[in-house]
Amino acid sequence: MGDSRSRDNETVSMATVKGNTLFEKAVESIGLDDKTVRWLFVSVLSTVGHDPETLTPDELGNLLPEVDRRLRLLVKEPQADQAMKRLYRVLFDQAGPA
Repeated sequence: MGDSRSRDNETVSMATVKGNTLFEKAVESIGLDDKTVRWLFVSVLSTVGHDPETLTPDELGNLLPEVDRRLRLLVKEPQADQAMKRLYRVLFDQAGPA
């Protein structure tokens, strides 16, 4: 039998997880359903042990190929291309003026 206490605990949906400013900008930049994109990012971050609250530009840059791969499983190529362009812009904006 399972532990009855575990049934009383609420599960936090990945779609409601909040992150730092960079994480929130990245989610918003994709331009798709907020909950789906938030789930996608949290999922990618958790597979490599990163956290939405401490996401750095370097970490985001390293994760872009996997975000791109998973995004293309959700939407058609033209939509994914545009979403990734917006995401790259968020990352480049973090670098500041050259």
